[in-house]
Amino acid sequence: MDGAGVSTFLTALKTAEQQGAFALERDGMTHQFVIQDGSADVELRDARVVWRLDQAKAAEIVDDLAVLNDNDGPGHDYVDISSPTNTLVLSRDEYVRVVPPQSPRP
Repeated sequence: MDGAGVSTFLTALKTAEQQGAFALERDGMTHQFVIQDGSADVELRDARVVWRLDQAKAAEIVDDLAVLNDNDGPGHDYVDISSPTNTLVLSRDEYVRVVPPQSPRP
């Protein structure tokens, strides 16, 4: 994410913490945040990402994003999650270039 993306994502997740759920639409993708006991999962779909996080995991990510948001330069942090992998990397201004998917080789 760039700096604006970190700020937007942070605000969306804070809103989900307060309301129990929140949806953010950005660049043709919908990010749906759901606060759910015992969850630490990110479900990737074609045009939607569903973030199922328990209160503690959401708070951890909010804290990490707040640090990234307050710093003006590049940075990252790691968060343990359950799926689709064990580690979520939160980064600011490190991996912002969009790389198109590779074409399958014949």
